[in-house]
Amino acid sequence: MKRRDFIKGAAAGVAVASLSSIGGRGVNVLAQSPSKRAMDQLMGSSDNILVLIQLDGGNDGLNTIIPIENAEYYNQRESIAISKSNALPLNDTLGWHPALGGLRDLYEAEKLTVVQGVTYPNPNRSHFRGTDIWMTASDSDVFLSSGWLGRYLEPKYPDFPEVLPEDPLAVQIGSKVSLAFNSDAGKMAVTFRDPDEFYRLVGGVDPENPDLLTPDTVAGDELTFVRTIHDASQTYSERVHVASDAGSNAVAYPGDNNPAQNQLAQSLKIVARLISGGLQTRLYLVSLRGFDTHAQQDAIHAGLLTQLSDAVKAFMDDMDQQNLGDKVAGMTFSEFGRRVQENGSAGTDHGAAAPLLVFGNRVLGKRVHGQDPDLGNLDERGDLLMQFDFRSVYASVLAQWFGEADNDIQSVLLGEWSRIPIFREDDVTGVNSPNGDPVFELRHTPNPLNTEGEIHYSLPIPTHARITLYDVHGRKIAVLFAGEQAAGPHTLRLDARRLTPGSYFYRIEAGSQSATQMLQVVR
Repeated sequence: MKRRDFIKGAAAGVAVASLSSIGGRGVNVLAQSPSKRAMDQLMGSSDNILVLIQLDGGNDGLNTIIPIENAEYYNQRESIAISKSNALPLNDTLGWHPALGGLRDLYEAEKLTVVQGVTYPNPNRSHFRGTDIWMTASDSDVFLSSGWLGRYLEPKYPDFPEVLPEDPLAVQIGSKVSLAFNSDAGKMAVTFRDPDEFYRLVGGVDPENPDLLTPDTVAGDELTFVRTIHDASQTYSERVHVASDAGSNAVAYPGDNNPAQNQLAQSLKIVARLISGGLQTRLYLVSLRGFDTHAQQDAIHAGLLTQLSDAVKAFMDDMDQQNLGDKVAGMTFSEFGRRVQENGSAGTDHGAAAPLLVFGNRVLGKRVHGQDPDLGNLDERGDLLMQFDFRSVYASVLAQWFGEADNDIQSVLLGEWSRIPIFREDDVTGVNSPNGDPVFELRHTPNPLNTEGEIHYSLPIPTHARITLYDVHGRKIAVLFAGEQAAGPHTLRLDARRLTPGSYFYRIEAGSQSATQMLQVVR
């Protein structure tokens, strides 16, 4: 049996996914070849790190980013609404939950951006199915076994799992590898609760010990291979252990004296220490559970948001004090938001769209993408309508943070999605060449647009240019222009008379460069 086939067919995820039980606990591992490859093969020349924070259970977005001037919000939530006087100011019409002081500080420092109304068409309100959709980046009626991060990583290591880098491709702080890291070649992440525990549980097995001799049978060959995989996992546990010991934390974290008080902070503390210690992993996933607030939401939600805010603020302060802040970005996500109307138990039931937060030193911060929640225009179940497809956020992160090409992003996300200007590298005012010279500028007049307008851009050299218009859900509406163009300024007329009022995006691609701009149509 070939090793790759054995891995794919291994029962219960044995081999690559996990060793079924060591010390009474499951330990997830990855195979490791003796061959060493530079980690830059994984992410190209980028050494940027992305930390994903899963808000497990369905976070109530309306009580996170609060529409403080919306009377309907207070009508629908007589028991659990956050008053304007208690909310932390965000802008003229929105406020932060009072527990989110740390996130508010990052926002005011232009290190955090808010994306409103994130979900997908025909949202599924099941925890399990909703989570699967976010992890696989699939349509609501499409069932996939591969995750979006697994599809992202797999082509960068086509020989996986026979040949892997020295450091893990991805790390999840927890007990089970997320579906997001699934690929056709296996799970592409390691998971552990603590580096020292990981080292203790996995270490100490020597496949070369004569006591471990196996029979010369097919089953014996498979057992030998399982032991080889375990030996490889020991290498990862040792590497993680070394990085953890070499790393440090420059600030105190919530829960240092009692980890149960803020487990998210303690998970991010581990991530910070691994980054500080030189682990060349580019993807991390941590989670905070408990957001299924059907009853007595006030105190529960406030406690969870306090943990989130304090944990993220401590993590970013830690990274900044160690001069690592510029290489780290983070993103929150949850399987769905909550209903607009509170239920009879002073809580909220499963909903649809909700805000998503992206933070980091290189985020185009202090921005709110999208409109305030429209509580007078809900879906048939009384839930908030979508403003942005979550795959547009994924596409923006892959393009702007990791510098991935459009074709590769389409392969990962199984289609073409509009981009949101989230990171400074893809500033909508223009894109810079490696030497710092502007490649082209992109803008439109008037802004906002009523019936007709113009898109203005400038090309430094003759090249093929393509300008595409997308709706706010990431669906392509039309190619406005495609063809060869000379160097210099260009103007493209835009007829908006057939467009319904709302938010749109247009994207220019010229040679290897691209940029995206948001367009508002009003009547």
